[in-house]
Amino acid sequence: MNTYTPLNELVISEKNVRVVSASKEADKELIASIASQGILQNLVVIPSAKGKKEVVAGGRRLASLHYLASKGEIDQDCPVPCLEKSEDADLTEISLAENIHAAMHPADQFVAYSRLVEEGLSVEDIASRFGVAKTLVAKRLVLGKAAPKLLDRYRRDIFSLECLMAFTVCDDHKRQLACYKELSQGSLWPHSIKSWLLGEAYVLSKGIGKFVGKAVYLKAGGALSSDLFEDETYFSDSALVEELAKQRLQREAGKLRKNDCWSWIEINDDSNKFETDSVRLQPVLMGVPKKLDDQITALEQETAELHDKCCEADWPEDLDTQYDALVEKQEALERERDNQYLTFSDEQKAYSGCIVGFDRDGKLTLTQGVARKKDIPQPNSKNNDGKGDSGDGQELAQETQGTTISQALRTDLGRYRQQAVKAALLADPAAATDILHYSLCQQILSGAYRRLGDLMDASFNRVSSESSREETDSPTASNALQAAESKLDTQWLAIEDDGERFTAFRALPQKMKDKLVTYCVAQSLQIGVRAANTTQDTLVDMLSVDFTCYWQPTKDNYLSRLSKPLLLATFSPLRHKDWAAMHGDMKKSAVVESMHEWFTSTPKSDNDNAVTWMPPEF
Repeated sequence: MNTYTPLNELVISEKNVRVVSASKEADKELIASIASQGILQNLVVIPSAKGKKEVVAGGRRLASLHYLASKGEIDQDCPVPCLEKSEDADLTEISLAENIHAAMHPADQFVAYSRLVEEGLSVEDIASRFGVAKTLVAKRLVLGKAAPKLLDRYRRDIFSLECLMAFTVCDDHKRQLACYKELSQGSLWPHSIKSWLLGEAYVLSKGIGKFVGKAVYLKAGGALSSDLFEDETYFSDSALVEELAKQRLQREAGKLRKNDCWSWIEINDDSNKFETDSVRLQPVLMGVPKKLDDQITALEQETAELHDKCCEADWPEDLDTQYDALVEKQEALERERDNQYLTFSDEQKAYSGCIVGFDRDGKLTLTQGVARKKDIPQPNSKNNDGKGDSGDGQELAQETQGTTISQALRTDLGRYRQQAVKAALLADPAAATDILHYSLCQQILSGAYRRLGDLMDASFNRVSSESSREETDSPTASNALQAAESKLDTQWLAIEDDGERFTAFRALPQKMKDKLVTYCVAQSLQIGVRAANTTQDTLVDMLSVDFTCYWQPTKDNYLSRLSKPLLLATFSPLRHKDWAAMHGDMKKSAVVESMHEWFTSTPKSDNDNAVTWMPPEF
């Protein structure tokens, strides 16, 4: 029923869902509008036991009217247009509908949605009435159930919405408040809140959680926690998860013991981690049919001859196409051969073992052919005729015993020998390449710079990529390097004799030597920011590195480390035209959260700025 009620008979109702005003600027605009044009929309009221009318929708308009009356611009009892409702009407819904389009504080919306559920509405009903997705309603309901003290602090901008979201992984108000009390002194971040509330919980979607599986965990009596905003589920009982993972690994290891003849089989929670005194053996070809072997050999010869022709003719298009087809045919036959006949020999299995584990995606992994250096058979030392030491060697030692030359002469003889070997090496590029590669690989893979037995004066070292915050800058890149290292043949490193070690390295297949060298060069690269070193920039451009595959700006690794003016200046051209104006008066943390959400949300396409943007330093 439409009525006019004197202003001094109107009071705000406790059922009005708005607690926080939209903003001071919005209130000023509303006061100016009412002063010039009057009330354009009725206030919604209900009868009050005290004889007044309670305003359940229109609280901002009522406050504006009281302000104008205090300034003498309108009468204290001026008539106000009202729509009167009965006390049993859907007052929360009316108030929410009235306010939701007026920049209502999110916390007030969360609480209002919770009230609607308490009044009997379902999630589907609320979504239908307000034209929003059910998932959005569900998320707002979860936020509305957070501890009231936390909601109040969020209203006062003490912490961000992301922090409030993090608190909802636990629905125990006492635990939420205890977490806030402990972390509010300096480490109140979403990830630290989750870590505190979840403890040592494991996530379901990857690693050990996915390896164990939800069904097995629940059957064993495990409890779950959830993060609706990350669409993530957590296994709360970490000890139970670890025990279930161990049981499954032991079952898989038992199957291997029945069917394989490895010297040992162990379980590990990360099959990419090897003991420091172990190396990875490479399987060998066994039982390859002569016909298949002859086909591959013939193709290798044909490919090599065609390669020479292409080089002489400067790679004409017809020969280039023919060469590519030959290479593809050869590689297809090699894959067929390797898939069927590449395996570990009984001799290798006699001194090596297998590690049963799982990867970061929760998939079972079998790392075969892992040998401890102490278990690897050492080759027998032989002289040139293939026999052991003869009596002639002993006689020669006896003849020279007691005779010496000066150290200066000894040094000079070594220099003469060195000069001669240098000259001779000029005619053997393959040996020179192997010397360089051997020195590089030995130093990088051994983890120490060996002087004893070195062939050349060179020092190679792994170059660390750890950031100043001791974080792994790119898990994707780190995973790729770990996977590459696990596939390297490093058995030759375990040979104690320097000469035999070099001989074993030279005997490796060329493809394996290429992999070893590529990995070691990659680990020794020194790359800085763009424009600091022209050679480095040239290499990056030649490689056409797609940095978006390995790194993304987040609030921890980049955004929070920029000043607010720099944030606004950097990202204004990428965001919508009003973004900078909207965030100009906000705290830096709000600007950081806005950009973090933009970078981590689902992109519209592969060409979305949120996907392709990189700092100019890249």
